Amino acid sequence: MNKLIIIIHTSEIIRKGLTAILRSFFTTEILQLENINDLHSYKEMKNHSLIIILQNSSENSCDIFLNLKKNNQVKLIDFNGTHSKNSTINCERSLSLDTTALEIQEIIANCWKAGDKTTRMLESDELTTREKEVLRLVALGHSNKIIADKLFISIHTVISHRKNISEKTGIKSISGLTVYAILNNLIDTNSINPGDLI
Repeated sequence: MNKLIIIIHTSEIIRKGLTAILRSFFTTEILQLENINDLHSYKEMKNHSLIIILQNSSENSCDIFLNLKKNNQVKLIDFNGTHSKNSTINCERSLSLDTTALEIQEIIANCWKAGDKTTRMLESDELTTREKEVLRLVALGHSNKIIADKLFISIHTVISHRKNISEKTGIKSISGLTVYAILNNLIDTNSINPGDLI
C-alpha cells in the first residue's frame, strides 16, 4: 500500500514548512493543496495509506473524505484546532504552530502505525533482529564501517540492512531513525554517553 501525505492549508508558508519538516523524516510523497476542493482531483485514488493534514473541515467536505475512505486507509489530522468537535469528520490528532518537528514526526508515525493493520500483520514488514541491531548502531552515530566491524558483516550488508530499514519505516534521515529507535525502545537514552557521539 502506497503511503501519501496531503497537506491542505491556505498558507503557502505553512504548507512548505510542514513539507520540509516531513521530508526530513519520511521518504513518502507529499502533496500540497491550497483548498479542500482541490482534493476532488484525487477521488479515484485507490490502495493508499493517506494522512491528510487539513486547516479547516466542514460538513461540505465530508463526502470527499468518505469517498477516499472507500478505497484507501485515511487518517485526518487537524491543523490549528479549527476542527469542529460536532463534525462527522473524525480527526485523529491535531497540530498547531507550537507543535515541534519531533512531535509532528511522532504523530505521523503513530497514525500510520495505528492505521496500517495489514502492514503490522505482515512479518516481512517488521524489522528483523539484525536490522534492529543495525538501526541501534546507526542511532548511536556509528559509521557503516564501524557497524560492519561490530557485527562481523560486510559494509555492503550494512548498506543493504539500512536500505531495508528505511523502506520498512519510511524514514530516511539519521535523526528520524534515531527518534524511531528511541520511540521503539531500541536504545536507552539514559545509557548514552554524549562524549561517545562526538
